Amino acid sequence: MSNNISRRSFLKGAAAVGVSLAATGMINPKFAAAEAAVAKTAEAAKAKPEGKVDGKYVTKAVGHESFIYVATTIFGGKITACQVLAHEETMGIGNYACARIPAAIVANQSIEVPNVRGCSITSMAIKRAVKEAIELSGYDVADFSTPVVKEVVEREETAEADVVIIGAGTVGLVVGARLLDKGKKVILVEKRDIPGGSGPMAYGGVAIAGCELYDNYDVTGALKNSYYGSVENMMGFWRAHPFLNPEYDRFDKAMPYMTKQYENIGHLVDWFTKIGLGFNPIGTYEGGLQTGYTPYLAPGCYEGGAGYAMMFLEQRIKGQGGTILYDTEATELIQAEDGRVTGVKAKSGDGASWTLNGKAVILASGGFMRNAEMIKQYYPEYEGQFFNCASASTGDGIKMGLAVGGYMECTGRALPAYLSTYASKFEIALIHHSTPGIMVNAKGDNIGNIVSDNHYKMAAAKLALDTEHGGALYYVFDDAASITNNDFEGYGMNTYKAIMEKGEAVRYDSVAAAAEALNLPNLAASIEANNKASLAGEADAWGRKNCPYIETRDGVWVLRVDPTFYLTTGGLAIDVDGRMLKEDGSVIPGLYAGGDVVGSIEEKDGKKYGMGFDAALAYGYILGETVDAEL
Repeated sequence: MSNNISRRSFLKGAAAVGVSLAATGMINPKFAAAEAAVAKTAEAAKAKPEGKVDGKYVTKAVGHESFIYVATTIFGGKITACQVLAHEETMGIGNYACARIPAAIVANQSIEVPNVRGCSITSMAIKRAVKEAIELSGYDVADFSTPVVKEVVEREETAEADVVIIGAGTVGLVVGARLLDKGKKVILVEKRDIPGGSGPMAYGGVAIAGCELYDNYDVTGALKNSYYGSVENMMGFWRAHPFLNPEYDRFDKAMPYMTKQYENIGHLVDWFTKIGLGFNPIGTYEGGLQTGYTPYLAPGCYEGGAGYAMMFLEQRIKGQGGTILYDTEATELIQAEDGRVTGVKAKSGDGASWTLNGKAVILASGGFMRNAEMIKQYYPEYEGQFFNCASASTGDGIKMGLAVGGYMECTGRALPAYLSTYASKFEIALIHHSTPGIMVNAKGDNIGNIVSDNHYKMAAAKLALDTEHGGALYYVFDDAASITNNDFEGYGMNTYKAIMEKGEAVRYDSVAAAAEALNLPNLAASIEANNKASLAGEADAWGRKNCPYIETRDGVWVLRVDPTFYLTTGGLAIDVDGRMLKEDGSVIPGLYAGGDVVGSIEEKDGKKYGMGFDAALAYGYILGETVDAEL
């Protein structure tokens, strides 16, 4: 059998998997009632007489995460109501489509309404579900398919602010809310229809040290001498860390950018808690959360904490009189003759051409992961690779920054990757924690230690996919791991159950059956070697400790996976306070930047990328302090 199996052949057991999950009680309880309603709707449609039948129809379609359940009510030839009943889409992204698309369908009596820019996958899934409801009712889908387009009125608009921020992602929202707290007038420009940028996709944990939160928590003194206990301890840990590459260390281990980050991120966390933005309880609890001393934005790791934080900050900005121009793309920085940046030119989807004047401009527009030409220019080794990231990461802000005298740094280095599913590119970066297993190649050989330095191990596996691994990779686990996959108590996370509900993880009755179906001749030997190390309590041949025992007596689960790159770590040069720099080291007056547009804060100090969300939060706060002090 060929190693190059098709998506169809790999997923051919999806229907059977659904039966298997139902039999073992692993169907998501939240969706049980919705599944029953879908089944009743389908059964009623089979039995109904010819013609048009009014009523409520419950249908479902696969979104970004899992099934989206939609109730569509049709009476007298009109869609009178439409509602998403249940979904697992990413909070801060897909939930916007779940609210807006049904309302737009009813208002326009059409399923051909525009997608919500920033959550198109969810938008299209909802429209597919409504289309099926129309078909089941006996009405003609064509009668509900008039294209709906946004009205465009070409015009010139002008606005004034203290600060104009390009991008309403993590950095933009944090600095916008912070500056408004300080009494500044703020305008944000966001080219999507929703806020958040890459923020809602983050796992929501924040590495901090020596702050009020820890002082109040540390009643036993356990943290005092740990690397969490102070910024000095934290930086001492990173300076000694093997990730600090002497080749890229420009500051002789001083690490000024990360030092600035950790000096401020505790202040950010304390500010969050004061304004009402919450965290899960930190600590490790018997039979409960095992998150240690890392605060996780509530309600928890990959449970929407980062997305809720972005929505919270957006509401705070609007509540304090800030302006966010959505569906508006910044096109040019306005630069005075003396070199100072004094504003932004922008174009809105409704036809408005904006001139936004300010005392300062902040670039917070993201990286360039989805710009093939820029990848070729700055990361030629990764040309042609798929980047699993926000679709709006096209490098617009970087190009604007370069046009006014900025320069790029830290490009051309190794990029990290995380694990995604092969079929849908659903991100499963922490699956080695939630769903203990091994990763094998197209022959069934264990590819090595996927726990230590995971993101760079995934990157190496992807770059060697065809030359070393036969063009395919699989994640293998047992029934026990399938249970923790669906409800990982250690982090309070259930996100990865989507791999079951979408049918991408397939259960085989035996290792032999999996090996035969997928042409993995060495699979049994790989599992046996792993289990031998596990039972002996020893590291395996690649140094992986605490190898998971994979019980194969009653079968085994196999998920085809694909490591995917997800960000660019090079970016525009800034000083430690977020001021944009020219190549000669001088400051571009009036221009500041943070987030993916400046690349990895860690790489500026010579350390491998690892904590971009933390850096974005911290530099959003730092920019607020810097800009406020200089206006």
